[in-house]
This record gives sequence, structure tokens and C-alpha cells, in this order.
Amino acid sequence: MPSAKSGAFGSAKLLYGAVRDIGGAAEQRPMLLCGRKEPLDELIEAMGAGHAPGVQLFAVRRLQAADAVRLSRASVVVYGGEVVSGLDEQTRGDLEVVGRASAPKLAMLEALDLPSTAISEAGRVRGMRPADLMPYRQGRFPVERAMRRLSRRVGGSGPWLASQMPAFRPYVVDELIEEAAKRNAKAALLIFIPGADMPVLTSVQMKLVLSIAACYGQKISADRAFELLSVLGAGFGFRAIAREMLDFVPFAGWAVQSGVAYSGTKALGKAADEYFDHGAIADGSRVRAFAEGLRYEVEAMLRRR
Repeated sequence: MPSAKSGAFGSAKLLYGAVRDIGGAAEQRPMLLCGRKEPLDELIEAMGAGHAPGVQLFAVRRLQAADAVRLSRASVVVYGGEVVSGLDEQTRGDLEVVGRASAPKLAMLEALDLPSTAISEAGRVRGMRPADLMPYRQGRFPVERAMRRLSRRVGGSGPWLASQMPAFRPYVVDELIEEAAKRNAKAALLIFIPGADMPVLTSVQMKLVLSIAACYGQKISADRAFELLSVLGAGFGFRAIAREMLDFVPFAGWAVQSGVAYSGTKALGKAADEYFDHGAIADGSRVRAFAEGLRYEVEAMLRRR
């Protein structure tokens, strides 16, 4: 059985590792924009990226084959285009270059009407998947959809980009929280020894908190790590919820464990977001209210099984 001393050492090691991973190896790869000026301008305005060093206009011109190498260094390549009845050769050529780039990509294609055969043709360009396309009707640029889809593509550079663009930040934070919650739910599902999942869950939660801090441009020091631990504790009350829920679903302990890990991590992320957004620890009553709401969701899910 692990001693208290070894447990404390393990926790300290996790904390050190999380601070090192986020603080020392944060990605800073730019978002590169290319293609037609009009849709790119709309995106820049929506994100408030006019002076953000992480967002760069790569080429407001027709792309050339050699451009694929430079585009591959981006966190995400954003292409702005316009299609009419069919995919014109110039736009097709641009998409072929974007398709050769190894970076994640999003092609924003303005169409006179939808559905459009041009969009179907664009999805068949080598290196471009239908999921890489964001078609929209002329004059109706979908700001919300663009921000959400970009937040899923920026990867490790997300916190760095979010720190420069407050309008983009909520989308990146939401994606970080959801990804961490799913990771912990999966870990809890796979680990069946009671308590054995705690170091894994704690590590993911700590990295989540530090990533959210980076979204606000906060540089985390060892001293502030103790302050973060008080926020981290917001997620641990879900263990008690798990014990209560086992009273009525004892045969589905694995599902309870996974659901609690997901809910606890999500509540933690919300608390951390409020902490850095307002510069003070989140109101306990608000965190508890959020936790209760998630508790009822998980209970309802389990009762339906």
C-alpha cells in the first residue's frame, strides 16, 4: 500500500510535470490565412486578430506549389474562396496546394447558393476532406461556426492564440475543457481499481488548468501552483457523488466512475476559466450549482441504461 509520503511525492511530481509541459513546451505556430481577401477580413474582424502576431496573412493571391512547405508550419491553414456553379480552375489549384500542406486546414467557401456542386468537387480535391470545408451562403459569414471549427484545429497553439484574441478565447477554452473531460472519462472507464485513477485524473486536470491560464496570457510559477490547487479541488467533490449514485446503480460502477470523471473535470474547467477571467477564485455557490446540474445529467443518463 502506498505511504502518505510516496503519495505526496507522486502529487508533487505530477504538478512539476504539468507545469513543465505547459510552461516549457507550449506551441507557438501561427494561423496562416490565404485566398480571397473578403472572407479573410471577416474572420480577422470577428476574432479581433488585426494586431495578433499569431495570425498572419500568408497570401492574398493565387497559391503556388512551393507554398505548401510554408503552409505546413502553421497551426492551421485558413483558406478563403468563392465558388459559383462549379469549381473554377484557379480555386481548384489553390485547394490542391492547401491539400498538400500537412497542417490542419479549413477552407471557407462562399457560395451563391447551397447545396452546390462546387462544394462537392472541392471535397474531392486530393488532400482535402469534406470536413475541411466550411461552405456558407453569400453575405452570411458564419462567425460562430468558423470560431468553433478553428478551435478544434489549432492544437497545442490554441492557448497561445487565445491569449492574443479575447473573442477567440472562449472557443479554445471550451475545446480544452471538453477534450480533458473526455480523456478523464475514458481513463476512469479503463481503470477498475478504486482510487488508482486519481493520479491520472489529477494530471489531466492540472494540465487543463494550466492550459486555461495560458489562454489568458498567465505565466504560471511554482508559487502560483499552490493557488491553482485550490481551484483543482473543486473537481474532487464528485467522488462523494459517485458513492451516492452507486446506491441505486451498483451494477454499473464503471459507468458511474466514468461519468463522474467527465463531470468533475468539466466543472473544474469552468471554475478555472472563471478564476482567470475575473482574477479571483470562482464563487463556490456557482461551482456547486454547476456541479449539481451535471450530477442530475449523469444520474439521468445512468437511469436510462
